[in-house]
Amino acid sequence: MARVPPIRSDALDGASYDPERRVLTVQFESGSVYEYFDVEPELALELEAAQPHPWRVVGERVKQHRFRRLN
Repeated sequence: MARVPPIRSDALDGASYDPERRVLTVQFESGSVYEYFDVEPELALELEAAQPHPWRVVGERVKQHRFRRLN
């Protein structure tokens, strides 16, 4: 699995967004990695801008999207 780019966060180790697929990939401090599908580009940008507390700011909205756990 490809490494998720690091993010400055209190809960996340990394996050990346693929605008063509509209997929947000999030790696948590626990090591778990999730893909969230059909995520709006604005939401991904908001997550990036909300450092160091991005999951507190947008986590509930991200979790409303269909997802799958990669590990």
